[in-house]
Amino acid sequence: MSISICVLAHNEERLIERTLRSLEEACGDRAFKAHVIVNGSTDQSAAIVHRLAREDRRIVGHELETGDKANAWNYYVHELALDAPVHCFLDGDIRPGRGSIQHLAEALENNPDAYAAAALPGSGRSREQWSAELVNNHYLSGNLYAMSDQVITLMRRRGIRLPTGAKGEDGLLSYLFLTDLQGGKDDTHTRRIINPEKARFYFNSLSLSPADVRLYWRRLLRYSERHFQNQLLYATLKREGIAALPTHIRDVYTTDRVKMLRPRKRLLYFLSDRVVLNKLRNGSLFPQTKAKARQKT
Repeated sequence: MSISICVLAHNEERLIERTLRSLEEACGDRAFKAHVIVNGSTDQSAAIVHRLAREDRRIVGHELETGDKANAWNYYVHELALDAPVHCFLDGDIRPGRGSIQHLAEALENNPDAYAAAALPGSGRSREQWSAELVNNHYLSGNLYAMSDQVITLMRRRGIRLPTGAKGEDGLLSYLFLTDLQGGKDDTHTRRIINPEKARFYFNSLSLSPADVRLYWRRLLRYSERHFQNQLLYATLKREGIAALPTHIRDVYTTDRVKMLRPRKRLLYFLSDRVVLNKLRNGSLFPQTKAKARQKT
């Protein structure tokens, strides 16, 4: 059976070609069609994707002006995800391991109650600890995972979308699946997420180069934003259920709530927390952006 793949890419000109050329090996004997959603990129990512799409009819390139992963995810789920038993999501800078996408598809086929099958890290110094946390907590990592057509259909029917601007869509999806798409405090529906051991993803470790140092700083800022976001978002969802899921994540940052936020004392996050808090307080964290889409093949 064919697999529908969603590749989410933002400024990935260095690695997107490697990612796309690894899809055939990752899918094993399964046919696939890959929708590559280049969102808000200012580099040559889109040009590379469109060139590869001309060479391989299984690849379709899309462009969104807004650089936002949650918005791009919504675009795929609610506009593009049609007629496939399995939908696989991966970031444009990772390499799925040999047969990994096929293993995810088989895991969903063998576990009909599961909404998602999530791959485990195959690289990185903390990969064993990270893998254990994913398996023990029944979480998925946004780097590489697959969703059943069943849950895609449910989310479309109920109009469930990730809040635009949200950071850490994998954590939010894990919460939604573990609460059986209800929200609230009952997150014991562990059968909804499975982690097949053979499905692995690989990524390049950061170096001390100026480019990677800047990348690491931007990553810390995202972690800080996700930290504050989760404090407010999950408290609301646990109290009011999925109906309280906001359209845009800015809606959780009311003036009174922002006043209560404090930077963490841990040195690694203190500075980035302070920067994000300042942006929240002066209203500069969420500039108005457009979400217009273009497709080229």
